[in-house]
Amino acid sequence: MSSLSFDVVVVGGGAAGCLAAGTAASYGKKVCIIEKNGILAKKVLITGKGRCNVTNNCSDQEFFDNVKTGAKFLHSAISRFSTHDCMEFFESLSVPLKTERGFRVFPVSDKASDIADALKKYTEQNGVAVIHSAVSEICTKNKKASGVKLKNGDFIKSDKIIIATGGKSYPKTGSTGDGYRFAETLGHTVSPIRPALVPLESSDLFCTELTGLSLKNVTLSLVDTADSKVVFSELGEMLFTHFGLSGPLVLSASSHMTGNPSDYYISIDLKPGLSAEKLDARILRDFSSFLNKDISNALFMLLPKSIIPVILEKAGIPKNTKVNSITKEMRAALVFAIKNFKVKITSFRPIEEAIITSGGVELKEIDPKTMESKLVKGIYFAGEVLNADAYTGGFNLQIAFSTGFAAGTAAGAKTICVKERYGMKSVAIDGPAGAGKSVLSKRAAQELGFIYVDTGALYRAVGLYMIEKGIDTKNSFDVANALSEITVDMKYIDGKQTVLLNGEDVGGKLRTPEVSMAASNVSAIPKVRTFLFDMQRSIAKKENVIMDGRDIGTVVLPDADLKIFLTASPEERARRRYLELLQNGSTTDYETVLSEVKLRDYNDSHRPIAPLKKADDAIVIDTTDLNLEQSFELLLSTIKNTLKIY
Repeated sequence: MSSLSFDVVVVGGGAAGCLAAGTAASYGKKVCIIEKNGILAKKVLITGKGRCNVTNNCSDQEFFDNVKTGAKFLHSAISRFSTHDCMEFFESLSVPLKTERGFRVFPVSDKASDIADALKKYTEQNGVAVIHSAVSEICTKNKKASGVKLKNGDFIKSDKIIIATGGKSYPKTGSTGDGYRFAETLGHTVSPIRPALVPLESSDLFCTELTGLSLKNVTLSLVDTADSKVVFSELGEMLFTHFGLSGPLVLSASSHMTGNPSDYYISIDLKPGLSAEKLDARILRDFSSFLNKDISNALFMLLPKSIIPVILEKAGIPKNTKVNSITKEMRAALVFAIKNFKVKITSFRPIEEAIITSGGVELKEIDPKTMESKLVKGIYFAGEVLNADAYTGGFNLQIAFSTGFAAGTAAGAKTICVKERYGMKSVAIDGPAGAGKSVLSKRAAQELGFIYVDTGALYRAVGLYMIEKGIDTKNSFDVANALSEITVDMKYIDGKQTVLLNGEDVGGKLRTPEVSMAASNVSAIPKVRTFLFDMQRSIAKKENVIMDGRDIGTVVLPDADLKIFLTASPEERARRRYLELLQNGSTTDYETVLSEVKLRDYNDSHRPIAPLKKADDAIVIDTTDLNLEQSFELLLSTIKNTLKIY
């Protein structure tokens, strides 16, 4: 029995494992991958039908919207290695990418092998060793990682072990569930394993008759039989097979099924572009050319030939019925059958045929920033072995890459993230209107040498553009369409920010009442918020920042180094506002101001989009009984003490 020693050992050489190993080694660590297959990234080679849907060209928020399990847990990992970071990563390894329908990203070559080769290249560039062997045991001592034992009896010593063994789908690629066994042996909880993104079996005999029929541009709906509620509906492609249904739409639908698959049925609209009335008119037009023919021979211009007998049976129309004898009621039944083609579901196909595995190592037992076990020091998990999964579109591979990057960074570096690696810190300050967030945040940023990111100014810039173009800021459709015409940037000169709208400094135009109202309107539009989220997060990655708003700690910077909820009682905030108005010559009374403050609080906390909410881990600073100077000193000391700034 021989023994080797490495700083970091990665068990599993798939997407997550390769990225974790290369990243850990980039810090100068001695790293090895233990992979039981003869090649690295074997499963990557078959993803996307051999094309590899490597990620999705979307914003962070759109990514989280497509995560089925573990969205909150993944915030940290995605903030450090986003979908756009992923694209830059592969293009830096000489793999040009393209974006297709649904913002799915593929290599321009349409070859998954280019992605697999890039991952291998990344490990080689950073000097990662590869041992092709199966692992029999993850070894620990005193609740700390100590090494791994191979099937041949060899022992590899390491105090940092990343488990990236994949799930149980496609076992021929090496995903045989080893990671779940390792995790349970280490004391971790593994949630029930089930197939996800998997074909569906049906007891309907017509599926066998229709084997090989591919349908494009149809709408597939997944319906819960208990209450007839549609739980998923999407336009796309699908395929009939000898066992039931497969194809992109079916795989997506399977991820929305909880419990027993037989509790659902599939409804297919074969002509989603036509309403029932227009479809009836189309059928009448076709019938006019075939009045003396059997109906089975009169629908070939509308439907694939093989599905016509099934449609007629569902509509209750004998296939030898003459077209000239078809009644209005029969046509209505035919229209219904075409737009509501029902398929019974009995079960998932075996997990071996699933694209990914749902379930895995419970996330509450893993540190979301580092992917390190909370139970055993030096043990990390990445990729499909975790209880995190998403819908189709490149999101699951992104989870593998982001968690692999997080684990590799944590295991390889003394610090835990790219941002901290360069000394960058972020402070998220939320709170109700009138609490003094902007005044105190700006002053604290100036005192600390941080950048103050005025998020309100970004929305004001968008609002200003809409005003200048004559676009109604309450019309979400028109506003969203105009976003492609806008570039909003922040330029910092001596630590002071300047807002650039399409290259023009508009700082002097942003504080008018009209622009304020426009900013309030556009900030409630989801696409505007998504448009600006990425820019805000990008700044936080590159600069030491203090950012204030309503949802900075909960949505924009959920992984901020420090979250503060700055507040004061409604009465105190109304008093401050009342005195300010008096100084400006207003004749309003205090009770009116208090009512306005309370109404604003209610509206802000009940907004359907980005409501005011305290982050669970935020520090509350209540300035009700403090003057401005005392409030500033308390805020500054909180930041300094928490971030250890001396």
